[in-house]
Amino acid sequence: MSSMSSSFDPGSYAYLIVHYHKTGHHLSRQLRDFLVAGTGNDVPPTSDGRDNAFRMRSHEPNTGCPRALFLHPGVVSVQAAPDFFCDPSVLADYLLRNKGDGRDDDYDREGANVGKKRGVKVIHLVRNPFSLAISNWIYHAQYPTPESWVKHVDPCTEEYWSDGDDVGPRTSYRDLIRPTLLSGNHPIMRHDDFDALRDVCKSLYRTSAESKVSGREWSYYAHLRHLDPESALMMATTHMMGQGVTGGDILRMASNIVKLRQVTILEDRARLSRHVLSPLEDRTDRTIQVMTLSMEEFTRDPYVTTMRFLDFALGDSSSRETKERIASEYESSYRDKVNGGDEHMTNDRWITNGKEHVGEDMNIAERKEGLKRFLREDELFGRVLGNIERLIEDALVESGGSGTLH
Repeated sequence: MSSMSSSFDPGSYAYLIVHYHKTGHHLSRQLRDFLVAGTGNDVPPTSDGRDNAFRMRSHEPNTGCPRALFLHPGVVSVQAAPDFFCDPSVLADYLLRNKGDGRDDDYDREGANVGKKRGVKVIHLVRNPFSLAISNWIYHAQYPTPESWVKHVDPCTEEYWSDGDDVGPRTSYRDLIRPTLLSGNHPIMRHDDFDALRDVCKSLYRTSAESKVSGREWSYYAHLRHLDPESALMMATTHMMGQGVTGGDILRMASNIVKLRQVTILEDRARLSRHVLSPLEDRTDRTIQVMTLSMEEFTRDPYVTTMRFLDFALGDSSSRETKERIASEYESSYRDKVNGGDEHMTNDRWITNGKEHVGEDMNIAERKEGLKRFLREDELFGRVLGNIERLIEDALVESGGSGTLH
């Protein structure tokens, strides 16, 4: 139950828990439940009950911000793979806007809490990009596949967004993401990396005699299952990096880290100009507060990481005893899932890579480190994913973590 003497009011903040493919779909919903339980029933924050607050991997053509981005005060929303391609000042405006700002045509037609909000707390769930790449391949190579689109998509043909008019202007992923990932003192990518990713894909897609027999051409899914592990992993990773509509979440995750950092820097500069900037060690009075948490932190130390999350999100509105109970229960449930071989954990999953008939079953748990080394030693993947890994580690340190992604 919320303390009567608490100084933090969770009802004045909106909450947005962001995740990506293979970076916490189930965890994000658990964290939402933790926040609701942290202050007791009928006390903010509450859940919006939706799978996503707005459409994933989608944005307004004129701004680059997500469509219908309206966050309610005192409400926890979960969002997969948001497109934060807009200018930082516009993104800040969209995160903070309230009903009545003049841009609320799509705002909460169900009559949820529409009070003014003081700010937004963003919980950004990320993952080691090398582990994410391997997990992505394993997930889509399962039989039967959990997502049917892998049987129909062309992984090498560049995807575009449009205004809904086939003859109107089209926007590519590279055009949207390059300004963020190619800028700064330590750019994540080089200008020609998107072409290099596409070249890798084309060198693998329907190039063998077996894969391009007329009438029986291999699908993307068939390639993930029948190519040798290294080639299948490369193909899956090019899609998870370079295709923005059906994939691209590795680069989207990196871009959003940069964008959210730019938003907080923008606020700090504005407050500094007014001589109201708090000490560097205290950013609890920011209107937009961001905590970056990794899957590795939750698996390595579920109790401590959950406590950090609850302290950030709820402050003193939830008692220490309540937070410790929630964190202990999560740690216990997580350990039980690990010991019980939970279906959403791929560490010990067997996949056969389509070679059952020759007995080449492959235990991914025994191959993961070798596959990571393969990616790290590759010039393109090792460089770009390595840059993203360092970007994530820096973001984790900024959020009070150790910065370790292992």
